[in-house]
Amino acid sequence: MSVSILFVCRNFHRMAGGVERMATAMMNEMIDRGFKVGLLTWDEENAEAHYELHPQIKWMKLDMGNPQNAAGWGLRLRRQMRIRHLILDFQPDVIIAFQVGAFIATRTALLGTGIPIIAAERNSPDLFDYVRHGKQLRRRSNLFLATSDCITVQLESYRKKYPAFLRKRIVAIPNPVWKPSNCHLSISRAPKTKLILSMGRLSYQKNQTFLLRAFALIADKNPDWTLALVGDGEAETELRGLAKKLNLTDRVVFAGSVKNVSDWYEKSDFLAFPSLWEGFPNALVEALSYGVPAIGLKSTSGVNELLQDGYNGLLVESTEAAFAKAMQHMIDSPEMCKDMGEIAIESVAKYAPSHIFDRWQKLFSDLARVHKS
Repeated sequence: MSVSILFVCRNFHRMAGGVERMATAMMNEMIDRGFKVGLLTWDEENAEAHYELHPQIKWMKLDMGNPQNAAGWGLRLRRQMRIRHLILDFQPDVIIAFQVGAFIATRTALLGTGIPIIAAERNSPDLFDYVRHGKQLRRRSNLFLATSDCITVQLESYRKKYPAFLRKRIVAIPNPVWKPSNCHLSISRAPKTKLILSMGRLSYQKNQTFLLRAFALIADKNPDWTLALVGDGEAETELRGLAKKLNLTDRVVFAGSVKNVSDWYEKSDFLAFPSLWEGFPNALVEALSYGVPAIGLKSTSGVNELLQDGYNGLLVESTEAAFAKAMQHMIDSPEMCKDMGEIAIESVAKYAPSHIFDRWQKLFSDLARVHKS
C-alpha cells in the first residue's frame, strides 16, 4: 500500500533544533522506505533548511509573513485557508504535526476532512510548570490534543503526566540514536583536554545560568579545566555577562552553533546537563553514545530516566552546590568516568535508528490503512 505522509512544522528556516533535526531524519528515512513525503511550514519562500532534506520531499511554504512574528486574526484566517488548500492538494493519508501550536492550526484548518492527524509532542508536560500561565496553557493544550487521532511522546514515563482521557491515544516512540562511526575510539580517545561540555540551545530551559554559577564554585580549585557552551540562543548575552561577573571569562568557551558536534563529544571528559525540562534530550543520549558520562538533575523528567546515578552518570539535587560537587567528583575520578563511559554506550543501544523507524513506519501505515478503508 502506497502511503503519503505530510509533516507539519511551524518554521524550518535555518533552524538547528531537535524538532527540525528529528523531523528531517524521519522524512528522509520514510522516503527511503518508499513513502511519499511532504513538508508544510509557515516559512517564507526563500527559506533554507539547516539539515539536508531528501530531494524527493515536497516542501510547501505558506510564505505569508515571518513565522517568528505574532500574527493578527486576519492573517491567521488567511493562513488557515492556505493550509487547508495546500494539504488537500497534497492529499496525504496521514499528517504529523510537531508541537501543539502547529497541531492546532492544522487540526482546525482540516475540520471535516477525516484525514488522521498525529500530534507529535516534543517536550515533557513538565514544561508547563516553568512557563507563565502554565496551568491554563496545559488545560488548553490537553483539550486540543483530545481532537487528535494519536499523540506521540518520546518516553513511556510521560504517559502518566497526561490526563486519563488522553492516555489511550498516546504512543511512546523515542528518538533514534545513531552509533558514532568512530565509536571504537570513544573510550580510548586522545589525551583529554580537561573539558566539561554543555551542549544545547542557550536558553532558560537549558539552565546554563545555574551551570555557570555551579562551575564558579569549583573553578579556582581546578584552574586547568574549561567549560564549553556549545550552542546559540536568546540567553547568550545574559550568559556572557554572567561569566564576566563570575570572573569566568577565560574559563568558559562560547562555541556557538556548530556542525562538528562529534569533535566536541570526542574531546570532552563529561557532559553537564542541568536542563529544567526535556522531551527526549538529544545532546544527552548523543554524549552517552560517544562514551561521555553526564551529570543531570534528579527532578528533570527524561533525564532521570536515561541517566542512572552511578551507572552511566550522576543525578543530583537541583542546587548549585550539589551540581558543583558532582562536577568535582567527575574531575577527581577519571577511572570512574571511563567506566561510566563504557556503560553509557550500551545504555543507549536500544535506541538504534532501524528499530525506532520501524515503529514510526508501523504507526503511519496503521493510521493510513484506517483512512483508506
